[in-house]
Amino acid sequence: MKPTISIIIPAYNAGKYIAEALGSVHAASSGTSFDTEIIVVNDGSIDGTADKISGEDVILLEKERGGAASARNAGLRVSSGELIAFLDADDVYMPGALDAMYSVLRENDADAVFAMTEDFVSPELTAEEKDGLPVRRQPYSGIMPGCSLIRRQVFDTIGFFNENLSSGETVEWLMKLKDSGRKTVQMEQVVLKRRIHLTNTGRTQRMREMQNYAAVLRMRNRKKQK
Repeated sequence: MKPTISIIIPAYNAGKYIAEALGSVHAASSGTSFDTEIIVVNDGSIDGTADKISGEDVILLEKERGGAASARNAGLRVSSGELIAFLDADDVYMPGALDAMYSVLRENDADAVFAMTEDFVSPELTAEEKDGLPVRRQPYSGIMPGCSLIRRQVFDTIGFFNENLSSGETVEWLMKLKDSGRKTVQMEQVVLKRRIHLTNTGRTQRMREMQNYAAVLRMRNRKKQK
């Protein structure tokens, strides 16, 4: 019996990009080794995001605005897959991305795999808008949820994302994963294209993000001292 990968997509005012994100999910899998369950969590959008979501294979979950951690957790609660993947609604998977991550996870009997990301500037931006945007010129690894595949049992064991953090929740969760001793594998393959545009959370909430990172590190240090 084939396993199921639940792909959870938090969406807030993502009407311009959500259709492309969903299209990339279908291109990310050959559909031969596993089944997929696509869950879009509409996190209180006011731009008609829900109207841009189509497809009989897409589960649309509506909720009040609560942030990325809240949306991912809502998707986790209704998911049925043994494996979990995340995709931000403005990003896109590379073709075969899910196939590649699943193969590495299975071959290494790992609890989670993490791969690489590359940036691209959203094509609708004007030359003036593109000027000065922080675009990395080389692929990179890090804390992007979209370049990971994780066994559901990991979340059941170490918990979900911290909804008290408006950003930095992924960093805190990854720290818990590291502390748990679960087996993880790093891939060198690029599986995700991260869209750079004018309203990336990292740009609009930079100060709050740095404050949350500092809070996460303080909590971690306190736990180590006990």
